[in-house]
Amino acid sequence: MIRLALTVIVALGVLGGCSLSEKRISDVDRVVSDHRETRLDCAPANESNCAIASPLLEQARMDDRADRHRVTLVEFGEDALVLRIHLIRAARERVDLQNFILRKDMTGELVLNELLDAARRGVKVRLLLDQMFTFSDAEYLVWLTMTHANLEVRFYNPSFDKAKMAKHDWLTGIACCFRRVNQRMHNKLLVVDELVGVTGGRNVADRYYDFDTNYEFKDRDVIVFGGTASEMHDSFDWFWESPKTVPVQHLRDVAAELLTEEPGKLPEYEPSGRLQKVLADAVDTQRIRDSFIGPSFQVERLLYFSDRPRKLAFENPEPEHDITEILYGVVTQAEESVLIQSPYMVLSSRARKVFKALREEHSQIELVYSTNSLASTDADTVYGNTHRHKKRYVKKLGFEIYEFKPFPADAPDFFPRWPDLIREKKAGVRSKSSVSGDNSTMPMPAPRVGLHSKSFVVDGEVAMIGSHNFDPRSEGFNTENGIIVWDAAFARHLESLIRRDIEPQNSWVVAMKPAGLQAETALQAPPDVAGKFEPWPWSDTSVYELLPGKEPLSPHHRDFYRHYYPMGSFPEVVRTRRQYLVLFLGSFFFFLEPIL
Repeated sequence: MIRLALTVIVALGVLGGCSLSEKRISDVDRVVSDHRETRLDCAPANESNCAIASPLLEQARMDDRADRHRVTLVEFGEDALVLRIHLIRAARERVDLQNFILRKDMTGELVLNELLDAARRGVKVRLLLDQMFTFSDAEYLVWLTMTHANLEVRFYNPSFDKAKMAKHDWLTGIACCFRRVNQRMHNKLLVVDELVGVTGGRNVADRYYDFDTNYEFKDRDVIVFGGTASEMHDSFDWFWESPKTVPVQHLRDVAAELLTEEPGKLPEYEPSGRLQKVLADAVDTQRIRDSFIGPSFQVERLLYFSDRPRKLAFENPEPEHDITEILYGVVTQAEESVLIQSPYMVLSSRARKVFKALREEHSQIELVYSTNSLASTDADTVYGNTHRHKKRYVKKLGFEIYEFKPFPADAPDFFPRWPDLIREKKAGVRSKSSVSGDNSTMPMPAPRVGLHSKSFVVDGEVAMIGSHNFDPRSEGFNTENGIIVWDAAFARHLESLIRRDIEPQNSWVVAMKPAGLQAETALQAPPDVAGKFEPWPWSDTSVYELLPGKEPLSPHHRDFYRHYYPMGSFPEVVRTRRQYLVLFLGSFFFFLEPIL
C-alpha cells in the first residue's frame, strides 16, 4: 500500500513536470534545424509544386466561387485510400491530416511516404495524431522529423511526454491522473488547400481500407467541397496550436534519440505490389470523377462541428461548443424515425433521456440502432455493457437493435476487394496491425468484419457522418468532429445504406424472449440450431434470425416470433470463455461504462 502511494506521488510529480526543459528544447531544435532536409524536388517557381491535376480540387474551387455546398459519401475502404492518395498528390499549398490512430502497417506507411513526397515538392504538411494508439517508434519519428522541413508531426496529449507508453506508464497514469490520461483526440480529418475536406470514421490502418485479411471495418467517410473546408482547416489549427499538442521532437524519448544518436535517414520506401491498383487509380482522372464527383450531392445546408481541444477543461460548455448538445438537438426534432449506426451501443443517461422523451412525444416513432454483434465487434468490454442494457433499450425505449454479422452475405458488395482478400488470406498474407490470435468465430476463408461507421438519419431529412459514437466517451472524454447535412436526397441515400446493413442477410435482430401467448405461438428453431449453447439462460433478450421464406418484421410486431427463431445471446462466437467474459464485465464492471 505504501509502495503504491509512493508510486502515485512520484507519478504526479513526473506527469506534471516531465516535459523538456527550455534548454533541452533549444538543443533539440538546433539539431533539427542543422540536419533537417530543406531541398525541394520541384523548383520553387513551379506554382503547382508538381501537383497532379485534380478534378476534385477544381470542383471545390467552382463550388466555393458559387457558394454551393457539395458532399460525397465514401463507403468503400479501397476508394477511401485512393481518395487520400489522390488529394495528397494534388495538393499545391498544404495538407493537414488529423487522426486518432495511424498504424505503421502497409497502408499507414504508404500514407506517411505520400505525405513526405508532398513535403519534398514544397507542400506544407502537418500531421496531428493522438498519442495513445498511434505508432510510437522513437527512431522512426526522428527520421520523419529530419526528412524534410515542410513536414511537421505533433502528438495530442502525450502521457509522460513520451511517444511510447510502457506497461508501468499505463498503470501509473491510470492510478495518478486517470482523467487526464483518458482524454483522447478521436477526430478524423483531412484538409487539402482549404478546398476539400474529408471526415468520418476512418483512421489510418489496413483494416480501414480493405487490406487486412484477418479483420475488416465497414466504415464511412464524407467529402466536403468548397467553403466549409476552410472551417475544417480552422478546426485543425485550433488543435495544432493547443497546449495539449506537442511536436514529436519535444517528446522525451524522441529528444533523447535525437541528442544521443547521429540522425539517420528514413529507409527507402517501396510500395507493396498489393497497392499498385490504388496507386494507378489515384492518378486516373476519370476514375476520380466517377467515384467522387459523379455520386456527389449538391445540398441545401451543412454544418461542420468539432469539440474544443481542451474538452475536459470546460465543465459546463456553452451550447454552441457542446457538440453532443448540437447532435441531440437535431435528434429531438424527429417525428417519424431516427436511424443510428455506430460500432458500439452504450447510451449515456443523457442519451436515454433524449430517446425516452422522443418515445413519449411520438409513441409510434421508429428508433433503429445498427451496431456490432459480439461476433463482429473489436471491443468485447464495450459489448459487455451493451448486452447488460439490451432489455432497457428494447423494452423501455422501444429500439430496434440490429447486430451486424461477422460474415454478412452482402460482404462482396460492401468490400470490392473481397475476392482479393480471400485469395490473400489463403496465401498467408497478414497485416502488421492485425488482431492477434484467432477471431473466436467459426473458421472462414474470408476476413471477419465489423461496423465502424458513425452516422444517423432523422426523418429522412437530416443526416450526420462523423467520429461521434453516441456513447459516454464521445460525450465527456474524447474530442469528436463531423458533418451535419440538411438535405432530403442525401439523407435518404444514407438511410438506404444503413437499411441494407440491417437486412436479414447482414444483421441479426435483438428482441425480448417471448412470454405467454407469444411463447405458445412462436415457431421452433430449425434442427441445425436447436439446443444452441446459451451461457446465460436467464437473459431477457435473445438474438434472432429470420426464418427461410418469411418476411422481415419489426421486433415489436405481434407476429415477430412467427417469422424469427432465436440464436442465443452470442451467435457464431465459438469460444465459451469470450462469452463468459462479456457477461462478467457487464455484471461486475458496469461502473466502467462511462469510460468504455
